[in-house]
Amino acid sequence: MSKKSIVYKNYQNPVQIKISEVNSFGQGIAYYEDSEIYVEGALEGEVLFVEIGEPFANGSKRRPGRILSFISKSKDRAENFNELEHPSLYAYGHMTYEATLRKKKQDIISAVKKAGLSSELVEDVHPCDISKPSRYKSIRHFSLENGRIINGFYKSRSHEVIEIRSSKYEPVWFSEFASALCAKLTEQNISVYDEASCNGELRALYLRDTLEGKLCTLILSSKASDALKLSYLNTARQFGIDSVYINVNSDRGNRILGDTTYLVDGKETVELPLCGYRFAAGPHTFLQVNYPVACQLYEEAVSWCGEDKESVALDLCCGVGTMSLCLSPFFKEVFGLEIVEASIIAARNNARLNGVENVFFEVADITKGLPDHLRKKNIRAIICDPARAGIGEKACLQLCRLKFPLKLAYIFCSLTALSRDLMTLYANGFKVKAVKSFDMFPFSSHVETICLLEKM
Repeated sequence: MSKKSIVYKNYQNPVQIKISEVNSFGQGIAYYEDSEIYVEGALEGEVLFVEIGEPFANGSKRRPGRILSFISKSKDRAENFNELEHPSLYAYGHMTYEATLRKKKQDIISAVKKAGLSSELVEDVHPCDISKPSRYKSIRHFSLENGRIINGFYKSRSHEVIEIRSSKYEPVWFSEFASALCAKLTEQNISVYDEASCNGELRALYLRDTLEGKLCTLILSSKASDALKLSYLNTARQFGIDSVYINVNSDRGNRILGDTTYLVDGKETVELPLCGYRFAAGPHTFLQVNYPVACQLYEEAVSWCGEDKESVALDLCCGVGTMSLCLSPFFKEVFGLEIVEASIIAARNNARLNGVENVFFEVADITKGLPDHLRKKNIRAIICDPARAGIGEKACLQLCRLKFPLKLAYIFCSLTALSRDLMTLYANGFKVKAVKSFDMFPFSSHVETICLLEKM
């Protein structure tokens, strides 16, 4: 039995509204009669005429609004938004860069207040140099448009691909190589994967630049034909790519990389210089995409931990060992914990690559592996850089059981996790000394936030 359609009011357009706030998708939100109107590209305080569409869902008060004209614009509006490709990638692209930093700081303040802490702890966001690339890794999806293969990013909250022919925030070769490859594969009539029918070959393209090397991975739904592999290889050689991979992902879900990855040509890894060390990067290696800002973030975390050559430091969710190695000169021993076995293998290789002998890595879920390490009586510093979900209440409470002096640098990529975990840590003995943030992804709503805590 079909669900009864709920009657909604049709407004006579145009309708005048005033934007009350901007959400993390870059949509301005206004309240008109009993409806919430979501307007792409509208900024807080702006007054405008819009056309109000049908509710997003049956019975919903939320409805889209399309800008018809402006009555008054915000002083924070940037008029060159088209240079930022598409709002799916740059939610705050309609703002001046200075305005995006203020917006992010306000977002952090709101999260800190939810944790029951003072807004005075929150410092200004450390800016990114927007005159240079800030995304040295890119995952682009294939699609078919008027018989032509295109490559780009998903439109916000959909799997509709928006073609990206150039991007000022990525290395130039990303777009040039992707465009050349699409043209070549169009000539060969290679099929594009369709999520509905699960037919077709081309799924996505993974690109990485380490400043010293180039890596690409073509992601297919099945094993590549010889003709496809040859076209891909020749195009990659044309652009001087050092490591050329193919990944096969036959899954129906949203996972980007499948289980089968093989080297087509070149070196297995490319090296990245970061914070005075060298790290090997392969197709499955996690490294922050904005290297200059990542260095600032890591240096802040390591600096907070201090120096004690007689004690131990922990690096929780250590990844491939970037901050573990950075901690190594300042402590007798450093232990890195990470649940992903491939990352631990890479971390051990990176320690050998850099000749670091006092860092030890362990594959472990931190909620299970942490108690054994916390029994060591000489731990004086911990760095924690988990995925978006954070470490959660259980792991936070384990840290809170430590009864000796301890410094904790906790890096958050989710403000929701920040509010939850800071509340637990603060309520159980940790003092928050400062909340600092770094603009890793300019013009997006994302911000990396480091909370500096101490337990005395």
